[in-house]
Amino acid sequence: MARGNASVPAMEMTKWFDTNYHFIVPELGPDVKFTYASHKAVNEYKEAKALGVDTVPVLVGPFTFLSLSKHAKGVEKTFPKLSLLDKILPVYKEVIADLKAAGASAIQFDEPVLVMDLESHQLEAFANAYSELESSLAGLHVIIETYFADVPQEAYKTLTSLNAVSGFGFDLVRGAKTLDLIKGGFPAGKFLYAGVVDGRNIWA
Repeated sequence: MARGNASVPAMEMTKWFDTNYHFIVPELGPDVKFTYASHKAVNEYKEAKALGVDTVPVLVGPFTFLSLSKHAKGVEKTFPKLSLLDKILPVYKEVIADLKAAGASAIQFDEPVLVMDLESHQLEAFANAYSELESSLAGLHVIIETYFADVPQEAYKTLTSLNAVSGFGFDLVRGAKTLDLIKGGFPAGKFLYAGVVDGRNIWA
């Protein structure tokens, strides 16, 4: 995937937002089939637990995964990638079930795409995705994390209104406007995870 070979070109690598880190860009189309192929999150949780450390598994959220993907070769650019949420959410449910069975009491989803300028139908798809996951997440402390920029007001409203989520994380180094939104109203009974370490200067 990262290097390619004589007959298959390497997949695109692009910057993770505006950091110096990169990720391999998934290539998707209407015929893609998602399967629960990697058990890395569950295995690493179990490994830590066996050593007496209860960790919080972190997954890239389904909304960000699809939003940051690209159209596969031959797929029309008009194909809505978020239409694949119905296909990918069952896999997330399997992972969540395995983490719960392994003893996880909390889980974090990274959804940094929420800092981008999103249209109303995209925010609706995001909210619907977590509504669909709500029953699977019951009994867990669920955190959604954003970072690297401010969260626009409409995205903030959509995010903080999710029933299944008990904690929200924001970048307060680069998110002065987000801090104003928090001060203007944060849901009662929810947890705030304040990002106060500069993600671009981790050695400071």
